[in-house]
Amino acid sequence: MGRTEQDDNVLLDALRELNGWVADDAGRLSRSLPLDDSQHAELAEHIKIFADTLGVRPDVSRTDEATLIVLASEGGFSLTDVTFAGRVETAYITIAGELAAQQDPSSKGRFRWLRRGE
Repeated sequence: MGRTEQDDNVLLDALRELNGWVADDAGRLSRSLPLDDSQHAELAEHIKIFADTLGVRPDVSRTDEATLIVLASEGGFSLTDVTFAGRVETAYITIAGELAAQQDPSSKGRFRWLRRGE
């Protein structure tokens, strides 16, 4: 049984509550987090636990100044993916502290989404 429009609306509502997470038209859910190396290592440990618990397989990569997390699931992202993103966001806020608090709150809810019938 496929997702309904109501299911999609629930997902969108949940995503709007997560600062900085972006969903694209290909169904990927991603977030770039400015972290130093030690913060990245701490978050990576949390991500492993969350991913194993929820049965998701995120792609986590590191640049000089940020950690990029991408969830790509066949058929688009799900409520489980959004739950994972929420747990990562909470861990990030705990780890990054003031840096996370300084991020632009206007980035909240930046999602491109193909609505049914468009």
